[in-house]
Amino acid sequence: MKENNKILQLIYVAWRERWSDSQWGINIKKVLPRGVSGDVYNLADCLMQQALIGSTANPLVLNYLKHSLCAHLVSHGAVLRCIAKYDKLERVYCITSLLEFLVGIVDGVTCRIKSEEAVLPGAVVQLVYWLLQIFARTVLHYELYGEISAEQSYMLDQTCAVIDRISQHQFMLSMLYVGCHEEFECHGKIRDKYATIKGSLTNSNFTLSSPGVEQQLQQFAYIDVSHLDLQQLNVLPAEKISYCVQPLLAVEVLLIPCKETSYYVAELQMLQRLKRYTNTRLFYEIIRAGFLTLSNVADTSPDTMWGAFMFFKMPHIIKQLHALQRVPGEQPPPADYIPELVEALELLIQDNLLLDYMDTKCSCNMIEFLLNDWTKQQLVNDVHVKKFASQREASSLLLKKCDNGQQTPSNIIFIKRAEVPLSGVLKTLCTNKVQDMVNVLCQVPVGNSFELILSVATVDGRLKTFVSRLIQCNENSKPVPAELGKLNVTRSTLFDVSFLMLTSIVQTYGSDVVLSDRGDSFFEKWVRECMVERNKLKNPRQILALCDDSMVDELLLSLSKPEAAQLKPCTLSWQETCLNLPGVLHHVLIAWEQETLSSADVKSILDNIKRRLFSFSVCATSFLCAYMYSVRETELLKPLNMIQQFLAPLTSEELSSQEYAKERLALSYPIIRKMQHDVHPAPSTKSRLISHSPLIEQFREVWKTVAEAGHLPVRAAQTLESLLLAGGAAWLATQLVEQLLTCKYIRDMSKAMDIVFAVMHLDIEKSTEALLQYVVPPLMLRRQGEDINEPQSLVLARLCVYCVISCLETRSAAASSSLKKRSRSHDEEEQASNVAKLRKVIGDGSENSNDFTDNAAAGLAGGPRLASPSSTEVRATPLSLREPLQSSIQHIFGVFVQFVSGDELSPKAVFVYQFISLLVECGGERVAPVLRLLPANLVQQLLKVLPTEDIRVGLISRLYDLRVPGGRQAAVSDLCLWRNMQMARHSIHL
Repeated sequence: MKENNKILQLIYVAWRERWSDSQWGINIKKVLPRGVSGDVYNLADCLMQQALIGSTANPLVLNYLKHSLCAHLVSHGAVLRCIAKYDKLERVYCITSLLEFLVGIVDGVTCRIKSEEAVLPGAVVQLVYWLLQIFARTVLHYELYGEISAEQSYMLDQTCAVIDRISQHQFMLSMLYVGCHEEFECHGKIRDKYATIKGSLTNSNFTLSSPGVEQQLQQFAYIDVSHLDLQQLNVLPAEKISYCVQPLLAVEVLLIPCKETSYYVAELQMLQRLKRYTNTRLFYEIIRAGFLTLSNVADTSPDTMWGAFMFFKMPHIIKQLHALQRVPGEQPPPADYIPELVEALELLIQDNLLLDYMDTKCSCNMIEFLLNDWTKQQLVNDVHVKKFASQREASSLLLKKCDNGQQTPSNIIFIKRAEVPLSGVLKTLCTNKVQDMVNVLCQVPVGNSFELILSVATVDGRLKTFVSRLIQCNENSKPVPAELGKLNVTRSTLFDVSFLMLTSIVQTYGSDVVLSDRGDSFFEKWVRECMVERNKLKNPRQILALCDDSMVDELLLSLSKPEAAQLKPCTLSWQETCLNLPGVLHHVLIAWEQETLSSADVKSILDNIKRRLFSFSVCATSFLCAYMYSVRETELLKPLNMIQQFLAPLTSEELSSQEYAKERLALSYPIIRKMQHDVHPAPSTKSRLISHSPLIEQFREVWKTVAEAGHLPVRAAQTLESLLLAGGAAWLATQLVEQLLTCKYIRDMSKAMDIVFAVMHLDIEKSTEALLQYVVPPLMLRRQGEDINEPQSLVLARLCVYCVISCLETRSAAASSSLKKRSRSHDEEEQASNVAKLRKVIGDGSENSNDFTDNAAAGLAGGPRLASPSSTEVRATPLSLREPLQSSIQHIFGVFVQFVSGDELSPKAVFVYQFISLLVECGGERVAPVLRLLPANLVQQLLKVLPTEDIRVGLISRLYDLRVPGGRQAAVSDLCLWRNMQMARHSIHL
């Protein structure tokens, strides 16, 4: 208080003696202790009180205040806060003087020391509220009395001038934005006051001298981060077609075709945000991606799978995307078609080359064939079908004439027809009629019907239902005591065919995908404990431990001496036989090794196994494959010969002796071959998994194919998946980035980056980890200034950011695993309730529409959550990062600190800026968990190293969580540093 009295006394003396500004500055420094700001002793308050004692402001004292501000004796925050506290708004002359004072100091507002930073945001908010009070008071006076005095008019003009200065001042706007997160009450008052002003202006028809001031007041009342400047780096070159959608879908359909629709929708929404696609453009790219992939598939399985994806999954993806993109309250769209989809088809119809190829391959008008189905789902109506079919009619007829009927019909044509048999099979499996189930299931393997039905069930979301009913059917086919004759034979056939189908499905998709963790059926237990799967080894000793010695002896006697078995039939059930066959084969192998059994005896035993049930051959092969894993290479010959014996063809007499033997045999052979191939592939086999050339040569060959084609064929995707498994994520990511950096033109780089980004979704989490930890840091250190320069640096940063965002929104391995195993059973109440919810969103109650609805409930288990009708997103922003993404982000941020630790500008520092800027620009609020890991001084150090004006307040304001004090403090600190550097840079103009 002693210093306060001295300050007041000094002000009296200065005013009485009419000191100049310099005299005031000299004498006030004698009062203030050295190094202490005048804010500590309320110097600004003291000067302001003395300046505004009378009806008019004292200009001399205001000059002292301005001089103190310029000499850094008081802070801008303290001065603004003092002005905002002046509540005698009726004193027009005093208010006018303060407004003139503000006009002179607003452009120079800044902070000098840490203590000032805490005051400034709140002071700016209070100042804005003060300005709105003056504005509202004046306008209200006009509303009441119909006129204002010249003094009031001038005061209003000065108010508009200050408002205009603040609205044009990015630093002041950023302080206002930060302050609104701190001064909630005052910010609420600003909004209320703006509403009052707007009402008064409307009622009074008052004409403002500054026409833009009303918009500026609205900006203050509803300040948003979008009002702050941000340098746009994600400026994508104009692209007629996307090189990202098709590779991304090709990878996802390849990995797990039975993903629920919500997964695809979420991923496509993520891509839509990154690429800024409209719905029309996105729908066009999705349909084009389907046609493009189908035009390149040659094998039956991918052909049927992608065809099923086109017919069964794609309509639901489009419908759900359309429903989730609707803005609440807007006019509802037409009920019988989607306008954006029609626009997308108009774009697609122009791609004559692709459609001609598809028409030739499918021997039909592919657009008409596809749209006829989509009319039933109300994606398009009959008018659109006729329109688009007529546009393609001439080309289709010409192609048919050129073909002359030589072209064999494609499997794609038969895919739609497989939906009816699938429904029939599922319906039959619900009955208890054994013979009917046998008849239906044994008709499925004929031709490629099983593949077609499986593809439809997979894509249509009914695979889990199919599997669960097959398991139930297999369980119900257990032998009944004392049951003999035809019914017993029929029951054994049912067990056999259901077991073989289930084994084939598990081989195709993996047990993690189609089986539940806690299933207690015989088949599920057998898969967990005895079945050899790719990348899932089984210990032969543990398999043998499941065998019962007495049962093994009985079974061994029955198989080695069938004539004795006729006198005393084997009493073992089919399930017991499956579990005890490994014990029999182990005894046979030992006896054969010790030459106790001859080759003829072994062949006889194996033939007897095969003649009983074909599932016994599969169980035996599974044990032999597990056994082959555990022995030396020199001991592989005998088990391999035993497996080959199971693959030996049966005689016509043997085939005719069993019911549906040919069909069951056709199911067992591929299963046995695949088991053998996974363990011991034949050297002559031509497989994408086997090659004598180095991995790098294989990669260059497949990448050359992809680069020339401009898309990712299914075969190339399979090869890249194999290279990922063989070389690891770090190796593949390195090769992909090297190919990206070899491009010389921006268009080629953007195209390559899109494909690389899609390929990394073969394992996005491991690929992102490899990119951030093992590829980018050494690359930047080793090759900066060579090919890691503009524009390669920006493209590489964009790739890293895209991968981080995708990884952030993708389920972790554990969550993904649980999601894949999640049941699609219609018995689960949670999923049933979700079906009803999403049907309200989609507005489709058709049978097939629930393929994504009840699968979308899986998101509640840890994956993407299903949006409410008013939502526009499917994936929610996670609250925290999972591993390995968190450690990867921490690692790359730690490397960034090293990159900007010096005092010179380098390509490394530019890359850091590009990475952070793109992360904020592309990720928005979704990358908040990533930004929380930013090192404390990284941005400040980057500001010092980067001498350009690329970093703007919009970027800094988006980096921190302003809802917490620590985030606001860090943001203000960085903003003030940015402001001071800007002022120093432009000081020559001041």
